[in-house]
Amino acid sequence: MYLEALMCLTCGCMDAHLEMGAANITYEDVKAAADENGRTVAETLDIVDRTVAKDRGEHTQEYAPGS
Repeated sequence: MYLEALMCLTCGCMDAHLEMGAANITYEDVKAAADENGRTVAETLDIVDRTVAKDRGEHTQEYAPGS
């Protein structure tokens, strides 16, 4: 389910190493977070998915189009 291959995570360019601005997240960002927390990239992405699901239920307005 999770890609261990390098890929863009936020802008859709599909280039893991391409800096698309200060706010976009690269594979390297996720890898650094995983390393810092003693987890794999797959575990870290799963945590992100579960956190988003929880937060979406608590803050639905933040996930509305145009937010």
